[in-house]
Amino acid sequence: MPPQSGQYIPPPPPYTGQSDIPPESPHHYSPAPGQNSRGALGWLGSAALAVWAVVKYGLIFLVKIPALATLFSALVSFGAYAWLRGPEFAAGLIVMLFVHEMGHVVEIRRQGMRATAPVFVPFLGAAIFQREHPTTALKQAEIGIAGPIAGTVGATAAFLLYTSTGNQAFLLAAAIGFFLNLLNMIPVWQLDGAWILAPVSPWFQVVGLGMVAVSVLVFHFASFLLILIAVLGIGTMRAGFRNAKNPYYTSVPVNARLALGAAWLGLVLYLGVMSLQVEGLFVSLSR
Repeated sequence: MPPQSGQYIPPPPPYTGQSDIPPESPHHYSPAPGQNSRGALGWLGSAALAVWAVVKYGLIFLVKIPALATLFSALVSFGAYAWLRGPEFAAGLIVMLFVHEMGHVVEIRRQGMRATAPVFVPFLGAAIFQREHPTTALKQAEIGIAGPIAGTVGATAAFLLYTSTGNQAFLLAAAIGFFLNLLNMIPVWQLDGAWILAPVSPWFQVVGLGMVAVSVLVFHFASFLLILIAVLGIGTMRAGFRNAKNPYYTSVPVNARLALGAAWLGLVLYLGVMSLQVEGLFVSLSR
């Protein structure tokens, strides 16, 4: 889900100190000079330092080896989602989030920039981190749409596996994938739809806020996270209108804008139809 959809987070300033972890980091630790204290307090202090050493160097490994950060965060998220909705739901959600975010990663790297593998955040989705940023709104839109395209392919694959095997775990994964990517197509704040349609017109941000309002007021789909995204999207919408004449946006050719709008609409229609079809299958199976 950018975010749940992908979040594009700028790199921290370079650090030239001697420690592997910068002093301003909450994970930085400088132990006090050793003392020859003995007894219970001395043993407790030594044990605490030993535990901290394990935690500290474990954090360093997670930072230095991105694959470990992805695996560790995926396991933590799986446990949280499994506790909430069961292991099948957790597995389907983690896989669909991973496929979606890897779509962003592949496109970022195709454009010659560096990006990490996804890092999962329980109950918030997943994020990727990149050290560089696109130079035009078109390139940013291409990164934005790559996630939903990959996620749609993944959800469709899960649906086809269900039709060939009858395993309802695949149907659940497909339902999660279709809904997750449909939600990300709302053009508001940091959702992928906002990045895709930003070069087309800033008015789509207004449309996105309207879509959220309709989902809450008409369909009674009220989610704290969705409402928070809408509130944060107000500032993004205003910035979109202020920057509409910036070359970052105006350099995008008209045919590219039309292609982005058509691709967004096509994905929304397909994801909407498939979401309804999967929902109908669940209703028929529950009878």
